[in-house]
Amino acid sequence: MAANTMPALALNRVYSTTLHNQRSEVAMEIVQSNPLLWHFYRQGAVRYEGGTEVRTPVVVTESQNVSAIAPYDTFSTSPEDGPDTARYPNWYKNRCSVVLDNTEIAQNKGPQQIVNLLESKLAIAKISLINDLSRQIWIDNSANTNEIDGIYSSNNTNGFIQAQTEANQTNTTGGIDRAVYANWRNRYQSITAFGTDGLDAWEQCYMDCSSRGSHPDLIVTSPTVYRFYKRLVAANQEERDKALWDQGFQNLLFEGTPVVPDPELDGTGRTFFLTTTGRRSVNDFNLKSQDFSVPGKNPMAKGKATGVGLQLAILSSDDFRTTDFMTPPNSDVIISHTYLTCMLTASSLGRQGLVDFNAGAGTVQF
Repeated sequence: MAANTMPALALNRVYSTTLHNQRSEVAMEIVQSNPLLWHFYRQGAVRYEGGTEVRTPVVVTESQNVSAIAPYDTFSTSPEDGPDTARYPNWYKNRCSVVLDNTEIAQNKGPQQIVNLLESKLAIAKISLINDLSRQIWIDNSANTNEIDGIYSSNNTNGFIQAQTEANQTNTTGGIDRAVYANWRNRYQSITAFGTDGLDAWEQCYMDCSSRGSHPDLIVTSPTVYRFYKRLVAANQEERDKALWDQGFQNLLFEGTPVVPDPELDGTGRTFFLTTTGRRSVNDFNLKSQDFSVPGKNPMAKGKATGVGLQLAILSSDDFRTTDFMTPPNSDVIISHTYLTCMLTASSLGRQGLVDFNAGAGTVQF
């Protein structure tokens, strides 16, 4: 054996150890590269779950067993009407894979070369997964039912927020029929020109989504709409959510709630008023890579069943689970996979809103 040839067993340890050491960094970077994913963690609107479905308590009808009574009055104790649990039965698994051909390994013999090769491969996988998750979050999965059932729906069959007035929303979300339960419908406004009625529509949607001390805690908009909003408010104030700003996300405040542009909404003319926990944004949040060191044990996932709106549910065994390298049959490569199995859930659709330019035409004007 040549003096400068490293044993295969030692190399196996190098790339396996490097991969697992990098896992927490890759998981954290995926989360913090998308404003909505990062906001779920910041607000404590992440929940670890197991089993075949996620069940969320909801209020779709008010109780009839509430009244003022006089001494010795009799009163009704009728059974409650309607479902009180939203049931989400579909987990959505996403993966990114790191593939190394044995020729590449032979060309990069030595610990440092292997580490450099692995880091390059991990960077490609990370960016690819970031982009795909960012896309899936905002669209319904009618085109591909393996993808996350996302926030926006254009066809009124899937998704959490419909581009329809409340009276026209008829699909079933979480097993609850919007046509039957008026409280299980998102808010909707349309505008023609931002300088004319944009801020009025935003104000109306924000107020409609607010209830009993809870408010939208994140507003995500098209970059074009964001520029219109900035043009109107910049002369008066440029207050920002510092934590989002320090994370690298452009933002301005509206009613104390951060407005964040998302490239995934570019050209749509849409602005989403999202309520997760309903609390004002937390500014001292500091996500660390150590939080992802053990799958299913992230201390930021602390809002189980306490939110009043959207939450990110993660299957605890697939919280950025990373496999060892393996060799598939009939191939000369080694492969490692990272898995994230999750879904979006909601305990209140009435606290979610959409303001649309030209009723979804996407043509925006000041």
